[in-house]
Amino acid sequence: MVFWIGILVGGTFAWLAIKLRFYQTCALVFNIIISIYLAVYLRPVIVNIPAVGDTPYSNALTMATVALASFLILHGISYTFLTGQFNVSFPKVFDTLGTGLLGFLAGFLVWSFLSLLIYITPASQNTFVKEIGFTDQFQQTSALYISRFCNLVNAVVSSQDNGYSAEQTISKLLKGPESKARGKKPEKPKPVEPAKPSNVETSITEQEQLGPPPEPNEDI
Repeated sequence: MVFWIGILVGGTFAWLAIKLRFYQTCALVFNIIISIYLAVYLRPVIVNIPAVGDTPYSNALTMATVALASFLILHGISYTFLTGQFNVSFPKVFDTLGTGLLGFLAGFLVWSFLSLLIYITPASQNTFVKEIGFTDQFQQTSALYISRFCNLVNAVVSSQDNGYSAEQTISKLLKGPESKARGKKPEKPKPVEPAKPSNVETSITEQEQLGPPPEPNEDI
């Protein structure tokens, strides 16, 4: 069911993109990709700030806030200097097929990001959430889909010596809050100390080691 929701979200974005035309859709998709990229890579920096706090929902709230704030800023800049100032005409095939494809990819990317936010919260352990399709298989699919777009941005803005890929970043994100999402780890059982023998048992043991007492000599 979760997969089909993603298809529905992608189809909705494709329909909206066709109305916006190819030029505006390219700007919209670019803003979405950069926003999600910043949310993924800025999370480790922001969550370490003491004012943010350390709760099971800290990672999800941080990423959602960064992504939304980044998108609003980028969309405002692009509208002020690009899409709001002039329009670029493209052939009809770009305004239909190309725009629809871009819109669908962007919609599925947004849904994958929202799914990732659900996975890193305790809500992912809810029975209803699991029943509608939030399984480990879909988690891997959405994480891989996000990683591909993040790697595209990494190829442009990151140095080649940086081997810290998006897959590693998202994998660490999924493993890091695992204990918080599933509750605290069970305490290790304390080792059982052997019971100390009582004084009576000690005296009996010592008597067994020394042997029976010597028989008294009888005077005739």
